[in-house]
Amino acid sequence: MGKSIEIEAPAKVNLFLEVLRRRLDGYHDIESVVQAVSLVDRLTVSLVRGHEVRLECDRADLETDRNLAVLAAKAFSTAIGRELGVRIRLRKTIPVQAGLGGGSSDAAAVLLALNELTDRPLGIDGLREIAAGIGSDVAFFLYGGTAKVTGRGEIVAPLDTKGEFLYLIWFPGFGVSTVQVYKNLSLKLTYKPRSDKVLCDSLREGDLMAAAPCFFNRLEETALALDGRLVEARAQMESCVGSVPVTLSGSGSSLFSVFADADRAYEAYGNCRGKCRGIGSGDVFLAGSVRGASSTGGAKGAGGGDFRSQGKVDGRA
Repeated sequence: MGKSIEIEAPAKVNLFLEVLRRRLDGYHDIESVVQAVSLVDRLTVSLVRGHEVRLECDRADLETDRNLAVLAAKAFSTAIGRELGVRIRLRKTIPVQAGLGGGSSDAAAVLLALNELTDRPLGIDGLREIAAGIGSDVAFFLYGGTAKVTGRGEIVAPLDTKGEFLYLIWFPGFGVSTVQVYKNLSLKLTYKPRSDKVLCDSLREGDLMAAAPCFFNRLEETALALDGRLVEARAQMESCVGSVPVTLSGSGSSLFSVFADADRAYEAYGNCRGKCRGIGSGDVFLAGSVRGASSTGGAKGAGGGDFRSQGKVDGRA
C-alpha cells in the first residue's frame, strides 16, 4: 500500500450537441462532438490501509460521498471484487455546474489511476461499463481528445482530427441546472435533427473555418430562456470575440469560442477578462486541445489517461 498517482483531469466543450429523443429511462439520446481542453483539475490518488474512500478537496463543499470521484473509487472496488482503501486529493480549477464536465472528468481520472495502481485488472470495456453507471459524461474522459458521443453519452467513438486550436471559455459565475434545462426542452414532433457530418469532416481536415459555422447546441435556446444573466454573458462575450462564434457548452453555463490564430485568441481573452470583471464573479480561461488516450495503459504518461496538456490554461479573470 501507499502507492500514489498524480493525474490531470481535463474539461470538455461540446462543439456539437443534438438531442434526439427522450428515453424510457428518463435520459435523452444525444449526438455530440466533444473536445477535451487543457483547463484541468489535478488529483492525487493513493492506495491506503483500510477500506475507506476519503476525499480531500480545496473546496470543502465538494468533500461529500456524492462526489463523482468518490463514487468512481467505490464502483471500481466493487467491479474488481476488492475493498480498497483510497485517498483522493483534488485541486479544483474547472468550475462547477458549468457544462464543462469537471466532476465526470475527475471520476474518469480516478478510474484510470486506480486501474494503474492495481496492475490494470480492467480493460477499456470494463472501465467504460463502470463509467456508464456513474454519469453520462464519464466515458468520454476515459478517451479524451476529440470524440463523437452518442446514446446518453456512454457510447464514445474517438475522432482522428488535425489542427491545434485555442479555446476561450467564459464561466459567468453561476451554474445552470442540467435537470431544469432538459425538463424545459421542447422537441417538436416535426423538428429535424441537425447533422454533425460537415463538422466531423472539417475537424478531420483541421479546417476551423469550415467547422465553426457547424458548432451547435440544441440546449442553448432553452438555457438562455431560463436565466437572463446567461443572455447578458453571451452578448458580452460576443462583443469581445468579434465574428468568432460563441457557443454554449453542455447545458451551460459556460460559453466558448475557438481560435486557430493565437494572436486573435489572446486579444479576445484580454477583452473578455475586462468584461467578465464588469458583470460578476465569473472566470475566463484560455486553453488548448488535449490529445486522446491511445490505450488503457498508464494513468500518467504514454497511454490511457494521458491527460497532460498540449496547450495550457492561461489563467483566470
